Amino acid sequence: MLLGKLGRRYGKALFELSTGREEVVATELDSYLDAYTGSDLNKVLDNPAFQVEDRKSIALEVAEKLGLSGSTRNMIAILVEKERLAYLESIVAHYHRLLDELKNRVNATLIVPTGLDDQKRAEMQDLVSKLCDGKQAVLNEQVDPSIIGGVIIEVGGKVYDGSIRTQLQGLKQELERSF
Repeated sequence: MLLGKLGRRYGKALFELSTGREEVVATELDSYLDAYTGSDLNKVLDNPAFQVEDRKSIALEVAEKLGLSGSTRNMIAILVEKERLAYLESIVAHYHRLLDELKNRVNATLIVPTGLDDQKRAEMQDLVSKLCDGKQAVLNEQVDPSIIGGVIIEVGGKVYDGSIRTQLQGLKQELERSF
């Protein structure tokens, strides 16, 4: 619960401060999150054995090396000072939700048995867009041969499962019930 509240609060604050530069700040947040989670940096910055000022100095040095803007660096500094850097992933996720709302787009995961060609991808974007009241669909394509055929779409907390695997499982259950 606290994770969500803090993510929303800090994500919204940074979003409001980044007016006109929302996409740039989103990219900066993503790069810092990658550095934070993709190495031992989080072990150092979250370690209370180190003084807060030392951790803040390290965090800001990393931010500077990544070329982050002043507002993003300030947010990182505040998160270190308030012992909130562990919530960075939630903050970034909420920031992206706000950005998607602003840009009238929706992220969808598309699970397919084989990669899609450009024409099929465009058709799927149109379909997801229609499902989401005309919002621009940003597709994250995942290949899973175990679904055999068809497609599974995950968008806005809903799952639309049109896979052959699921249809076969349903058929199997019907046959088992009838005998």
